[in-house]
Amino acid sequence: MYIHENPAGPPRDPSTPRLPLYLTSGYPSSVKGGTVIAGDVWDRDEHQRRLADLESYRPACPKCGRPMQGHGLRERRPVREVPIDIQRYRCRPCHAVVQVLPAFVARHLWRTWETVEAVVVPPEQRPPVVVPKRTRRRWRARASQPVRVVLHVLSSLRTAILSGLVAALGLDATRRALLAAFRPLAGAMGACAALSVLLGKVLPGLRVM
Repeated sequence: MYIHENPAGPPRDPSTPRLPLYLTSGYPSSVKGGTVIAGDVWDRDEHQRRLADLESYRPACPKCGRPMQGHGLRERRPVREVPIDIQRYRCRPCHAVVQVLPAFVARHLWRTWETVEAVVVPPEQRPPVVVPKRTRRRWRARASQPVRVVLHVLSSLRTAILSGLVAALGLDATRRALLAAFRPLAGAMGACAALSVLLGKVLPGLRVM
């Protein structure tokens, strides 16, 4: 007896695709280490200065709270950009290993936030950045998605500026609209980097992009 498989494959799910969890919820930090974002390091010059002094980047162990010891460097290679050395630390009693990422690096996108923002919310009077078309489409599609959870998080901070921003945007706003509205508040750091740092402090794991 022969069973003929359907050449068209399994039926497609007609429901609307769900957003990845990192865009809709946070997640608990790992007790064995992970990545720490240095929210006050906005450019390469400051990052290089910090690399020359282990104390300036040294975090406390996420498990026991003890100061961690230097554990070498790991090179990160943002696409089409100069590689960046990332400092790592280790807690000997707990064996936890942490890497400290400067705030201008997009943790999951292998670019700097400046590059991502230039594609998603292009600034005026600036030459376009070199990013593959497929990547541009993916980022822009993500930026067109609703940002309701992030807006709820910002509103929960109960600051006049952020509450006013959320009220003006409305809870149905897109990520692109939020980034554009947040840009004047972010200053030189940029909206993507500043929002990522803020969300990382309030609800770790929740991403703006």
